[in-house]
Amino acid sequence: MKGIVFTEFLQFVEETAGADVVDDMIEISSVPSGGAYTAIGKYDYTEMVALVGALSGILDKPAPALVQAYGRHLFGRFGQVYPQFFAGASTTLDFIEQV
Repeated sequence: MKGIVFTEFLQFVEETAGADVVDDMIEISSVPSGGAYTAIGKYDYTEMVALVGALSGILDKPAPALVQAYGRHLFGRFGQVYPQFFAGASTTLDFIEQV
């Protein structure tokens, strides 16, 4: 999984729940990377699963709801950072085909 997905996730959690929650989430999840991600790196998807699971426990919110909220955030961020990928895409599936 691309590192930008992880770096944006940590930013999303910090913005919505705070830096302490990010630290707790990383500690509880015991991910192999230790929570040190770079946007250009590649990481195993199981780290994201572990992070979301830890966050779900901390916030007492269902993991699917957290993933959906993050997906909305990430889609918006990609629209800001990579508008060229959205040119000519009128649906989410159109966008995914272009990426």
